[in-house]
Amino acid sequence: MGSSGTDDENGETFVVDRNFVVAALARYAKDHMANSSFYTPKYETEMLYVDSENRRVLVRDKRTKEEEYLPYDLLVGADGIRSTVREALVKRHWDFELQVGDIFNSFKAVHIQRPDALSPTSVSILPACIPSFNGISLPETGDLINVSMGVPRNEFEGISDDLKSSDPAVVCKYFKDNFKAFALTEDGYADLAQQWVDQRWNRTGMVHCNRYSSLECRIVLMGDSAHATSPSIGMGMNTALRDAQKFNELMDEFDDDLERVLPRYSTDRVPEGNALTDIAFNSYCFDLKVGMKSMLGYMVRSGLHYLMPRFVNANPATLIGRPEYTMSDIYNMMTEQGTLQKHRAVNQRIRHEFFERETGMVRDKSSSYSIMRSLAVVVPLAACAVAICMK
Repeated sequence: MGSSGTDDENGETFVVDRNFVVAALARYAKDHMANSSFYTPKYETEMLYVDSENRRVLVRDKRTKEEEYLPYDLLVGADGIRSTVREALVKRHWDFELQVGDIFNSFKAVHIQRPDALSPTSVSILPACIPSFNGISLPETGDLINVSMGVPRNEFEGISDDLKSSDPAVVCKYFKDNFKAFALTEDGYADLAQQWVDQRWNRTGMVHCNRYSSLECRIVLMGDSAHATSPSIGMGMNTALRDAQKFNELMDEFDDDLERVLPRYSTDRVPEGNALTDIAFNSYCFDLKVGMKSMLGYMVRSGLHYLMPRFVNANPATLIGRPEYTMSDIYNMMTEQGTLQKHRAVNQRIRHEFFERETGMVRDKSSSYSIMRSLAVVVPLAACAVAICMK
């Protein structure tokens, strides 16, 4: 956990590992709700099915394999990207739109000692930290940092074989030669390399929905079940917590009347969740040249805004996480400046072309086909040239 160090009228902001938040919530429930008739913990239990018509869920104890139905008045779907709760909305509402995919990146994350070049209280963005890779660094306890580095899937086959090696010495040398974001100690490089080879390549998912609640099912979606996102801007847990806060505010405003709370919750939170996923996915461009041009533009804008704040708007990316701006506010600013549309067009094209090749919809043309096609152009041109010379 760390403070960002900002000290303005809005107070400090903090960088917090989501695992600490989850642990704190679990401790609070145990300490303050253990004797409540409304609280029954069900650890090591998986949900199998939601019977929304009869307002009950089927669960299974992972240890005993026993199954049972549990009744509900309101079901909160905070069960992640592969949400079982969300399936009830798919079955019940013909107009429920849902997209589940991945962030189109293969990545690895390492936990290493913080170098002097990085602040212990700030998030650091690491564009082109090694060839073809972008990265992000998050502070952790014990003066450590969590560094995630990812490569677009369409470029994975072209990355250095050294990064795919299972030999820590090979990986260590590669990072010494190619990692430009900041310098590490000898032990730091060795630690990074060992963690790198000890893990598989990871992928994570994204979710887009056009509604986060169902009055008919008495269901509300929060967190990753509603808007799983790329970790590139570090706002996934923030948005999930804001989901819960907003729902609580609406319950107070409407005196626990779900008939009014559930529709209003979707109205208020759907723009925020979808803004989050779009910004996190399209702030970066899969075309590194386009991405670097955009990064240069961000730097120029930030400098001009510093010098002439009345005439040049701020770079919206620098406003992410500030309490006076919602994610939809940031999205609107980025849209007005044109960055998201440009990156989205490039990213969608690259992603679709990769899908076409990966699934075999489009195949690489054979060399013989290329030769025949070249001949089809060259031979008529040669014939024309001969005819002109003979005249």
